[in-house]
Formats: sequence, structure tokens, C-alpha cells
Amino acid sequence: MFRRYVLFLTVIYVIIMIGTSCSNSQQTRPPGSTSVGGATIKTALEINGDFETIESQTNFEPNQEFYFYFHNNLSFGSDQISVQLIDNNDEKILAETDYEVDPDNSQLYDRIWFGSRGMYTIVVKVDGEVRATREIIIEQ
Repeated sequence: MFRRYVLFLTVIYVIIMIGTSCSNSQQTRPPGSTSVGGATIKTALEINGDFETIESQTNFEPNQEFYFYFHNNLSFGSDQISVQLIDNNDEKILAETDYEVDPDNSQLYDRIWFGSRGMYTIVVKVDGEVRATREIIIEQ
């Protein structure tokens, strides 16, 4: 009887430890990205003369300004690009900006920042269609 009790407690302990490690790994997962047709978003503290990111990174501090660089992989074919900044915690859109662009161009960049710790997503849409996303982490 005592062996069954010890075995039961051991199994419960292992289940709790596995559950705790899984929930911690989900909270600390690395930032991800999505792409349609080879479009990409990169983020960095600096950009070069060709307006491309230098030393791309995904972790920043609260209120630290950084660049996002979007490359569509082909001409936009539209004169307006929409960029959304989304809080991953509640999927709330924190900001949305429309950019007037040359339809023959394929690149867009701008400076952005986030005020609080957490994981956020940058979403770029061309003609209302999501072309790329990039998650970033704001940490202290």
C-alpha cells in the first residue's frame, strides 16, 4: 500500500514538473515570423545607406527606438502599405499606419518603439493582404 502511495505521489510530481516546464518554454519561445511570396521584415537598431538593417535583432528595451525594414520580394503593385503593431498578449492592435508608396518599389522602413515589456508583432499588409510578420520581444 505504501509503495502505491509513493508511486502515485511520484507520478503527480512528474506531471506537475512537465506541465511547469512546458508553460515556461511557451513563455520564452523565440520570436517568429511569417512570409508570403518571400516577403520579409527585419528589425535592428541601425540601417545602412541602402536602408537595410545592420545586425538584425528581435530583442529591445522598453521605449528604445529601432527600425523595421520590409522587403516585399517584388514590386508592391499598390500605392499604399499598412503596418500594424500588435500586442501578442491580448492581440490588440496598438497602432496602425498607412504609408503612401511608389507601386514599383519593393522596400519600406520606419522607426518604431514599444513602451512595455512583452512580445509584439509587426504586420505588413499590401492591398489589405498580410505579406509578412515579425515578432519582437521588449525586455528589461
